[in-house]
This record gives sequence, C-alpha cells and structure tokens, in this order.
Amino acid sequence: MFSGSNLLAVARSRQVYLLFIYKNCGIKFKMGRGKQLDKSEIDQILLLRSQNKTITKIEKLLNRSRHVVYNFLKSPKIYGKRKSTGRPPATTERDRRAILHVASNCKGTARKIAEEAGVSANVRTVRRILQRSKHIQRKKLKAKPPLSEQHKEARLKFARDHVWWRKKWRNVIFSDEKKFNLDGPDGWNYYFHDLRKEEQYLSRRQMGGGNVMVWAGIGYHDKTDINFLSGRVNSEKYIKLIDDQLSKHATRIAGCTFIFQQDNAAIHTARCVKAYFNSKHVTCLEWPARSPDLNIIENIWAELSRKVYEDGKQYKNVMELKQSIVTNWSLLRQKHIKKLFKSIPNPLLDVIQRKGGFTKY
Repeated sequence: MFSGSNLLAVARSRQVYLLFIYKNCGIKFKMGRGKQLDKSEIDQILLLRSQNKTITKIEKLLNRSRHVVYNFLKSPKIYGKRKSTGRPPATTERDRRAILHVASNCKGTARKIAEEAGVSANVRTVRRILQRSKHIQRKKLKAKPPLSEQHKEARLKFARDHVWWRKKWRNVIFSDEKKFNLDGPDGWNYYFHDLRKEEQYLSRRQMGGGNVMVWAGIGYHDKTDINFLSGRVNSEKYIKLIDDQLSKHATRIAGCTFIFQQDNAAIHTARCVKAYFNSKHVTCLEWPARSPDLNIIENIWAELSRKVYEDGKQYKNVMELKQSIVTNWSLLRQKHIKKLFKSIPNPLLDVIQRKGGFTKY
C-alpha cells in the first residue's frame, strides 16, 4: 500500500514524465482556459497588490493560477472585455469586397463569382457572404418587353409632357386586363423548408387546370367592378364592356372631365374603338407602347394576386377562383390606390433619368 506522501510523489513524477515526453517528442498541447476572476477576487487582488504582495503570494492566498493573476494585473482595465479571436476567417475584408463587387447585378453562380473575383473560397463561404450583405439579394429576373430606340423616345416624350401633372392625375382612369390561373401564378414556387418536416410540393395540372381573364379600372376616388372576360375578346365586346363600366363609374371615380387610360393592345386601338370614344367625347391618354412599369394598376394586380394566392392557395374550379377574386377586389383599400396616384411623378422622373429606359418601379 502507498502512503499519502508516496502517492503524491508518484503523481508528481508522472506529471514530470509526461511534460518531458511532450517537450522532447514535439507534441504540443494547450491547457484549458481557467475560470474568469469574479468581482470579489478582483477586489482582493487589488487590495493585496496595494499592500505590495507578490504575484506568487496572491495566487496562493486566492488559490488561483499565476497566469490568471498575472493577466489581470497586466491589463486590469480591459480584463474580461476582450473577445476570443477564434478561428481566423476564410476570407479577408478585401476578398469580401471583391465578391460583392462582382456579384452586383450578376447572373453567374457563386462559384463563378468567386472565380471572377479571384478569391480562393469555397461555394458555401461565397453564398454566406452574399446572404449577409444588405445590398445583394437573389431575385428572379422579371420579364420585360424589349425597348427599341423609338419606344424609348416615345416613353421619354410622355414622361416630359406629363411629369408636371399633379392633381390632374386624379381625373385619369387606369385600366388593364389580368389572367388568373387555378394553380397560381407562374414563378411563385418558393417556400422556406424545415428540414425536420416533409417536403411540400406544388401540384400543377395540365395547362394550369384552367384560368380566367379579368378587366378592371381604378380611379383616385374609387374603382370599377371586376369584370370576367369569356372567350376571345374582340373590339365589339371590348366596346360593350367599356361603355357599361364608364357609364356606371367614370364620373364617380374620376370626375366629369375624366381621362381614360389603356395600353396599345390591338383591340384597344381598333378603328371602331377609336370611333366609339370620339362619339362619346371620351378623352384617351396617349399611352407609350411597352410601358407596363408606368401603369399603377400593375401594382394593384400584384396586391390582388398576393391575396388570391395567399399561403400558396390553389383552386378546385373556376367558380371558386372567381369568388376569391371578387371578394379580394372589394377588400382593396382606396387609401392605397390614392398613394399610387400621388406617386406617379416618381417613375416619370426615373424614365427621364434613364433616357426612356425601364424604371425601377
């Protein structure tokens, strides 16, 4: 049996032996970080140090390691405030700036961005840098019709002629058609997946399962009815629709001197349609071709679509879809429509700055 003194001697000899092995065999090891000094221990150290006690004496009195006491006395003001540096970052600040610079309006993948930036970082690191950026977002490309020089000139002229309109916009009725599918709009295929749950799937029927085409108009004071268009709409059907809606709503939503806006679709610019407007003394706004970004009713269609297809909703039949469209159309706030009217000069100014090009709106 070993006595207490013999056990202590064996333990010490074993510790010396291990240190000798580590030192001579090139093995490196790191001791665990000791417990940080608390408020009472700090006060005791300061008191003992003011009494000219040595570090050795202080460590024995407090039963703390010499290293902890020494680190505190070396920099008492910043003790406990410095954070551990941890693992060094895989990329430098210069690398991150280069990645963000290349990624600006870039269509390439994360790997391609890293190659063009000259950064030797893995794909996950590049994606993480892009995700943390406040200015870079992964977005789906919006489909826009191409603009020729003639289109740009017409858009620029329209913007210059109408950018000074203020309250006059309150007399304009903006109109347009919109298609709604039973299975939802194209491109809305994203969701946040919880790895702990089963995946969700988008059920797509052949040809979208059916759709409906609607027409509507908005004014500063109110909006028209939502109208469902059946079959192929020709100029005669369009005249009947416009005559019915303008006679019911025009003066109420835009005043007696209202101005009617429509795009340049073939049925809108037909001779018989122009003759109808002349016979009714209706003033039509000369609208530049390929300018959906200037029509504020596009914002209303977007809001209506979000409501109709909220939470990825899909519809069993056309009647169910129509009911949802009518209900959500009636719930659209006129306050929001008025804000859109007041914001019209902003995209016009943007057209002027971009010399007729597409706006950011």
